[in-house]
This record gives sequence, structure tokens and C-alpha cells, in this order.
Amino acid sequence: MRLVRNIAYNTIISFLGRVVCVALSLVNIGLIARYLGQEGYGSYALILAFLSIFNNLADFGLYSLMTREISRPGADEKKIASNIFTLRIVILLLFLSLAIGLVWFFPYPVQVKIGIAIASVGFLFLSASQVMMGIFQKYLSVDKPALAEFIGRIVQIGIVLFCIENELSLFYILGALVVSSFFIFIINFLFAKGYIRFSLAFNFSYWKKVLKTALPIAASIVLTLIYFKIDSIFLSLDFINRGSTNPIRDVGIYNISYKILESLIFFPSMFVGLIMPLLSKFAVANIAQFKRVFQSSLNLLIIIVIPLVVGLILLSNPIVVFIGGKNFLISGSVLKILALAVGLIYLGSLFSNSIIALNKQKAGAWIYFIGVIFNIITNLIFIPKYSYFGAAFTTVLTEFLVTVLMLILVYRTISYFPSFKTAPKSIFASLLMGGFIYYFQQGSLFLVIGASILIYLVILYLIKGIAKEDIILLTKKSY
Repeated sequence: MRLVRNIAYNTIISFLGRVVCVALSLVNIGLIARYLGQEGYGSYALILAFLSIFNNLADFGLYSLMTREISRPGADEKKIASNIFTLRIVILLLFLSLAIGLVWFFPYPVQVKIGIAIASVGFLFLSASQVMMGIFQKYLSVDKPALAEFIGRIVQIGIVLFCIENELSLFYILGALVVSSFFIFIINFLFAKGYIRFSLAFNFSYWKKVLKTALPIAASIVLTLIYFKIDSIFLSLDFINRGSTNPIRDVGIYNISYKILESLIFFPSMFVGLIMPLLSKFAVANIAQFKRVFQSSLNLLIIIVIPLVVGLILLSNPIVVFIGGKNFLISGSVLKILALAVGLIYLGSLFSNSIIALNKQKAGAWIYFIGVIFNIITNLIFIPKYSYFGAAFTTVLTEFLVTVLMLILVYRTISYFPSFKTAPKSIFASLLMGGFIYYFQQGSLFLVIGASILIYLVILYLIKGIAKEDIILLTKKSY
């Protein structure tokens, strides 16, 4: 019973922590965008996107591997945690150093190149903190990293406000990222040491074993995250974004909308993460029950996805103006396109986790590889002609391709094609909700969003669009 309470507590804290930190992140983005303007924010977003690619290349799935290894019976926790932590730092130093060196071969302004060197320190602290999540997950103490991230976000916003008040440059804004990342790292480090007394360790034979195990996991992670960031790099290069008079400004316009997308996609990952134990269990023990859980999860995601997409399309302009100011109004048109990608990502999160549960992750890695190649080719086709609109359209096409291929893989594995029977009622309720938004979109953004959610849920309830058996199946305590 105590274990169940701990899991429930950690689940609630994780959800609330992510909601609060996402909100603080959007506040921080809004402050920076309004202060720096389109081109200045474009430089800031480009620096983060460039470093993210190298940070993702250094990912190797080490935090997931640490969780698994230290959770095994009789595991030498200190040895495992110390070596994986050290290995993570060494890999990060190599890839971030590569980023700092390679950027000087790109046709970027000097402030972007220097900014990458500054921000790389923050990425080092953030990534070193991430690998410690394995320790917190094993000991069901995710409230501690949630607290660390909350404090870090508050520190960052405080420093950004100081920079704005004193009219300081982009470098000081990046310094806020470094300082907040350091706070997050130190807090997580002290908390983690309370569970496992790890330190730096250089057991090279163990490193070799870890890397061999981690590479298949790393492949899918790296491929996915590369096509999440490569569009910003392509937008920033004038020989690709040939139709633009200011590619760096285009990066800023695109990234305001893209940050909104990133802030919304944490929910499906968390939802599917809660369903994953059921999927993993029934994938081996009872394939008929696996299909039922898969279908019920899809039904609930469809109920969420359709009104979300409709609402984003109709409220895209007020949302981007609320976050970035009127200077970023054009970003609203980009968000209208990216709204479709949000819906696909929600569904894709279920399909990708189902693939892992069915032990088809190698085939899944090939799907992500196809997605990366497709994303690169389509970006090179559309960005020269349509700039940030082309990048947004490419994102939608890539997510559609990957989602469809994953669904086909699931179908071929279990000979089951899911039903989309909940979609018509959800579409009907969403259209009525959309009518309300259309007539009241000039009102208070939060009141319109709140009223829209209420209208949608009431209509869905009246037309019996929510199946009780789906909720019961996914919340059942035992099987």
C-alpha cells in the first residue's frame, strides 16, 4: 500500500511540476522575446538549437540505462552510478567542445558563435543533472528534481528581469541560463548523493559494456531529437533560406511557435508513461488485453487531440502575442500549421511506446531514421521557397510519416488496426467549441480557453463521447 501511495504521489508531483515549469519556461521565453525582438530572439533560439543537436548526439540513453541497472537485485549502485555519471560528463565535454569548434565554420554573426561557447556551460550542467534522474526514479523521489527545476526557473527569470531592467546584452541573457542550470545541477547533485554516494569513476571496461548496451537506445533518441532541431539550423543558413532577407530573424519567428509546441507535448509522454507498464505486461502475457489497453488509450488521446488542434488553430494569434508580443504576430500563422504536428505527436507517443512494449524498438529506430532523412530532404525543398512556413509544413509532414509508419508496424506485429470511432463525436463537440472561440476570440485569452474546455466537455458528455469502460480499464488497480 505504501508503494502504491508513493507511486501516486510521484505521479501527481511529476505532472504538477511539469505544468508549473512549462508555464515558467513560457514566461521566460516571453520576456526574452519581447526584450530582444525578432532578430535578437532568433540569435538566442539558434544558439540553443545548435547546442541541442550536439547535446542530443551525446545522449546515449544513459539515464534510462542507469535506472535499469541500479534497480536490478544486488546491483552495485555506487559503481554503476559513479561510472555512468562520469561517462555522461566525458561524452558531453567531447560533443560540446565539438560544437564550440565547428560553429566557427558556419556563416553566423560573431555574437552567435561566442554565445554558443557561453551557453554550452549551461548545457553541461543541465545534461549532467538529467542523468541523475535515474537515481530519483529508482527511489521514487521525483519531487526533488521537480523542486530543483522550479528553483532554477525562478532564478533564470529573476536574472532575465535584471538584464532587461539594466538593458544588458544577449550574453547576459545566456548567463542567466548558465546560472540557473548550475543551481539545478547542484540541488540535484546534493539530493542524489543522499541516496547513492557516487563520485567520478573511470572503469573503462565497464564504460565499454555500458556503451555497447546503450547504443541501440541512443539511436532512436538521437534520430528523433535531431529532426526536432535541424529545421532551425536550416532556417539560419542564408544559402538554404535563400528567399529571406534575414535568416536569423526567421529563426526567432519560427521558434516562438515551436516553443509552444514543445510545451504542449509533455502531456502525452507522461500519460503514455503511466500506461506503459500495462502495455509492457500484456505485450508478453495477454495480447488481447494489450489490444484493449492500446485502444482505450487511443480513444482518450483522440478526445484530447482534436479540440487541442482546433483550439490552437483558432487562438494561435492571441497565444503568440500573449507570449512574445505584437512583434511576433506573424508567428501565429506558423502555429496554425504546427498545431497539426501537435496532434500527430500525441498519437505517435502511444504508437512509439507500444513498439517498445512489443520489443520492436530496432524496427522503430529504422522508422526514426526514415523520418530524419525525409525531414532533411523536405526542409531543403520547402525552406528555400517558404522559409519558416516551409519548416512548419515539413514538421507536420515528418510527424505524419513517422506516425503512420509506427501504426503500420504495430498492425503488422499484433495484426490489429485500432478503431477511430471516438473521432466523429469529438469532432462534433470540437466544432461547436470552435464556434464559441471564433465569436469570442477577442476576449480574455484565459477566460476563452477555460470556457472552451468546459463547453467541449459538457457537449462530449451529453453526446456520450467518453466511454466509461476506457477510463475504468486504464485506472483499474489490478488485473
